[in-house]
Amino acid sequence: MPLQNGARAAAAEAEAQGKAAAAGPRRPGAAVVVLLLLRVAALCASAAAAALAATGGAALLGRAPFRLLLAADAIVAAYSAFEAVAAALEAAGGATLLPEPVQLWFDFGHDQGFGYMALAAAAVAARDAASCGGGGREWGSVGAGAATCARADVAVGLGFAAFAFLALAALLTGFRVACFLATGSRFAPPPSSY
Repeated sequence: MPLQNGARAAAAEAEAQGKAAAAGPRRPGAAVVVLLLLRVAALCASAAAAALAATGGAALLGRAPFRLLLAADAIVAAYSAFEAVAAALEAAGGATLLPEPVQLWFDFGHDQGFGYMALAAAAVAARDAASCGGGGREWGSVGAGAATCARADVAVGLGFAAFAFLALAALLTGFRVACFLATGSRFAPPPSSY
């Protein structure tokens, strides 16, 4: 008895699943591990920048650019912690938390958005930190000492580092989106055998 349309489709799907099972599960490559490392580095840099800005006392928290740096880097640290967990789960099991296309676009868009937020906050705080310790009218009234100025400089530098790690992660997630659009998978296609 010939196969009907529904049975023919089911047989073709079963054959495709059999071939996929014979080939084995697709193991995440080095890109997932690099993405995990970038996420952890962004988490560390942004959390340290937020901690330095938060513990700077009235000399730093009394200034709007450093309150912005604190808020932006705290948000980036929370996002990076979430994404580090998601990348670790992907590296361990090969599956994403959300459906694959949603996860790829979520990662790519949020890496860019939060990266630019970290960059803007660090740039504003850097402009303000440049006048620290110079006896300027703004800082002189608060009494910023050398330790406060050093803390401000390090917080700004860590804010820029958080941006750099997120920018690199955005490049990698952009590559994953491009692979998905080209091949239907977030992994680069295997090299051709001919």
